[in-house]
Amino acid sequence: MSVFGKALASLGVGAAKVDTRLEKATYRQGEMIRGEVFIQGGQAPQMIDEIYLYLIVQYHHEGTHKEYVVSEFRLTEEFEIGPHESKVLPFQFEMPLDAPVSTGGSPIYLKTGLDIKMAIDPNDTDGVEILPHPLIDAVLHGMEGIGFRLTSVDYAFDKFYSRHPFIQEYKMIPESGEYREAFDEVSLVFYPHVHEVDIILSLDRKAVDLMSSMEEALNLDERILRFTVTKKEVERGPRALEAKLAQMIEPYL
Repeated sequence: MSVFGKALASLGVGAAKVDTRLEKATYRQGEMIRGEVFIQGGQAPQMIDEIYLYLIVQYHHEGTHKEYVVSEFRLTEEFEIGPHESKVLPFQFEMPLDAPVSTGGSPIYLKTGLDIKMAIDPNDTDGVEILPHPLIDAVLHGMEGIGFRLTSVDYAFDKFYSRHPFIQEYKMIPESGEYREAFDEVSLVFYPHVHEVDIILSLDRKAVDLMSSMEEALNLDERILRFTVTKKEVERGPRALEAKLAQMIEPYL
């Protein structure tokens, strides 16, 4: 390979290319992600320092477009890829339990990159859809069972704990009965673990008299509950979970 060819490779012309192929495009929080990284050598041999995968979410905050790395995964040690050589590297890793779920307008994708010294690093991006953890799903179905409907999942900032710069709030509205008379809206924040999920449930009370109207005007009309739902409780069936959720909310009617 000529000196000119090596120089072009360092500029990305005729350099190695990378393509990541996932087993599927939709995953739940905590699920295992499997796939393969295909590397095609370019016109010159190149030393690959490492291959990395970044799980990235895009969102908007205060009118600014943000790109945030949720997690990163290193796949290999240093190796050399020869001219026109092909390599296939299988991988697997666990989707973080606290990965944000997919919402409209906030794409999530997996970015694969080759780290090559003194060269433009080739990369590849693959969109993924992230669904709630099964325990979160069970709680949402339980809330629907007692009369609430999910309306949105919103990014919130500077509110409650998170290792990320945001949390996600699941917003629900009461559709009928005593809940509709008592609340404008409820929101849930989830902290899933392997066998349980911690929940912060915020109840936004309706203004029905002078006192509650004053509370609403002063933003004091929100009641916050903290509790845990375990895998064993979910396995007892939807009716048992609905009864627990109703019991938690009952004192605030």
